Parts: sequence; C-alpha cells; structure tokens
Amino acid sequence: MVTIAKILSGILSIYMILIFVRVLLTWFSGVSSYGKPYEIIRSLTDPYLNYFRRFRFLQVGTVDFSPIAGLLVLVIGMNILNRLAMYGSISLGIILAIILSAVWSAVSFLMTLFIVLIVIRFVASLVSANTVHPFIRTIDLLITPLLNWIHNTFFKRRFLTLQTGLAITGASLLVASIAGNYIVFHLSRFFQSLPF
Repeated sequence: MVTIAKILSGILSIYMILIFVRVLLTWFSGVSSYGKPYEIIRSLTDPYLNYFRRFRFLQVGTVDFSPIAGLLVLVIGMNILNRLAMYGSISLGIILAIILSAVWSAVSFLMTLFIVLIVIRFVASLVSANTVHPFIRTIDLLITPLLNWIHNTFFKRRFLTLQTGLAITGASLLVASIAGNYIVFHLSRFFQSLPF
C-alpha cells in the first residue's frame, strides 16, 4: 500500500505540473504555435479542467478560477496519498484536516492576491494614475465585483468614494485572513486529534 501511495502521489505531482504549464501557456498569445508538445499537454489536461469549468461560480468576470479548483482537488489527493505513504494508514480526522488546510490555502491565496491588487489600486488612486491604462483597467475588472459585494452588503444606502471602498474592502480581507488562519489552525488540530 505504501509503494502504491508513493507512485500515485508522484503521478499526481507530474499531472499538477502539466496543468500549471497548461495554464501558464494560456497567458501568452500564439500558444497554438507551440505545436505538438502543447497539443499533448492540452489533450491530457483539458478533460480534467473542463469538469471544473462547468461550475459557473468559479468564473468571476473574465477570470476563470476553475484551474485553481482542479489543482486544489489534486493537492488534497496528493496530501492524502503522502500521508498514507508516510504512515501506512490514515484517519477520517486527518483527511478532514487535509481538506480544510488545502481549501484554506486556496482561499488565503486568493485573499492575499486581492489585498495586493487593492493596495496597488489604492496607491494608483492616491497618485491619480491614468484609469484607462490597461493595467489599472485589469485590476478594476478583477476587484470591482468584490468592492460591489462589500458595498451592497454593508453600506447599501451610503455613498463611498473609491478610496474609502478600497480601504474598507482591503481591511475586511485582512481581518478575514487573520481570523481564518486562527480558526483553520485550531479546527485542523481538532480534526487531527479525532480518534477515528
């Protein structure tokens, strides 16, 4: 069982690298010019990624978070297999702790990314940066749904300036990240201590 777990974990690691390469290649124009290697990677990864693309909540504006969900599932599987390879057995509590930690890692990554984008946009608004610049427009495209959600949830009847909205959203994400780290740490320890 230990050997099988190690082999499967290695296969998942390689597959995760292929997915990562596939996602990176989509960021560049002319990916079809990569020829046969690109087609092989695409044929190996797209069926798996297409499963997650079906979930509309993973699409925020023009940003597709389905590869993150796909990688998250692989990370959970790989961590479970690594645990099996290391100890020869695994409990339900350990599986729950692994799932919780992996999901929180993905959420925490996204929160940190949005905090960084909000800080960049806040600084750009302070220095009166060109709002039609493609970089600023891309940031606005990414953060506007979150800004709108915070505004509509907590400040529906009040007008907020862009800078105030950015500051409140950034601070909210920071507080949520700190609280989430604390909660996940203690929940994970609790799950690991379960006898089953």
